Amino acid sequence: MGESLARIPFSHQVLKSLSPEDFALLRPSLHHLELDIKAQLEIAHQPIRNVYFPERGIASVGATMTGGRQCEVGIIGYDGMTGIAVILGQDSSSNETYIQVAGNGWRLPVEILRPAVAESPSLRTSLLDYAHALLVQSSRTALVNGHSKIEERLAR
Repeated sequence: MGESLARIPFSHQVLKSLSPEDFALLRPSLHHLELDIKAQLEIAHQPIRNVYFPERGIASVGATMTGGRQCEVGIIGYDGMTGIAVILGQDSSSNETYIQVAGNGWRLPVEILRPAVAESPSLRTSLLDYAHALLVQSSRTALVNGHSKIEERLAR
């Protein structure tokens, strides 16, 4: 199967940006699924078993304060992925990630992702580049939430 045929069903930006060799490491284990509203993709302080690449819909990353108050600290759409803690060498996240807008996407088991990242420096670099972008987004979200009027926060 040629590169173009192997990649036709993917409109996800991180997956599309991978080299054919890196994509080939992940493709056999990617599973397409519906992502229903409020579906939990990561539970705070619990092992991350899968990473998700949403194609349609939006996932929210939420931080929870003592007392249960929660604040959105990031959003993930067709240009991102969940499981950044895994890319950074951790087993869990202090945040939770859930579907805010229903859609669909791709699920990849962490047990497949870890060896692929260890095998391929270019895959690791690609995913770390995305992790950096999510961290920048999170810092901007915190800045806007802390210092902007409601209209500016909604425009974010």
